[in-house]
Amino acid sequence: MRASKNALSRIELKSFEGEFLYELINSYELSPKLSEQILISAKMSLLRTKELREGQIVAVVVGIEEKSGKPVEKMRKKKVVLTLNNGLEDMSHLKQFGRSGLRQVIIQRITLEAIEQGGILSQEDLSNYLNCSHRTIKRDIQSIRERGITVTTRGVLHNVGRGQTHKGEIIKLYLADYTYSEIKRKTRHSIGAIKRYLESFTKVLMAKHFGISHLSELTSITGLSEYLLKQYLQIISDSELNPIMSVNLSVLLEQSQYRMGLKKTITYDGLTAVVSMGGCE
Repeated sequence: MRASKNALSRIELKSFEGEFLYELINSYELSPKLSEQILISAKMSLLRTKELREGQIVAVVVGIEEKSGKPVEKMRKKKVVLTLNNGLEDMSHLKQFGRSGLRQVIIQRITLEAIEQGGILSQEDLSNYLNCSHRTIKRDIQSIRERGITVTTRGVLHNVGRGQTHKGEIIKLYLADYTYSEIKRKTRHSIGAIKRYLESFTKVLMAKHFGISHLSELTSITGLSEYLLKQYLQIISDSELNPIMSVNLSVLLEQSQYRMGLKKTITYDGLTAVVSMGGCE
């Protein structure tokens, strides 16, 4: 077991992300935890280009609007970019949930990526990309669905619709007052991934708070697809009608405003204070 963990650590260090972390820790003398957070922020903010990253492939899949009933060769095709290996985040999933847990995370990720780019994967596609049997894919998808998360593949798209993505389900659980540990156990996503999804959702929440609601503008600001933005906007709308979820929405908004240094007047023991980036003035 220890040998296996050491092997994983060596793989991490040999990746581009491992090289970046090494520089932060050794050249800038930052802590490993802070270095990991900087890496996550850098990936979210800087890697929005069309160029392939390490661990990604270009795949040709069936267009999402194509219905069953005609040969695949006559269906419109779409080129999509799929992330089969998400670096250190996938290593974290492997350590915490094992190979089947990591495979299920990848299934959720690449089926969503295909949909966001106008394509749709079949279970046969998943079996091919993940190098496992069709039976294994079916078992994994069933396990994911039992956790309340929809995996949208070509075989079910036009029968049951697109359903709730893993990101949307995680956001809803958080707003419903589940802790990070509870969400991790329920969805089998790492706490780091959960926090990343929340950070993206909070960007949408902030934009909506400031009156930005057009999908093209939101896509430019957040880097998220219109498909995911529609889900997040619906979650915000639904949560505003729920007492517990609406409170947690407000907390997320206030925390984000505080981090951005947006001033807000508060009253404490009869004294007025102004909250800013550096604390109370």
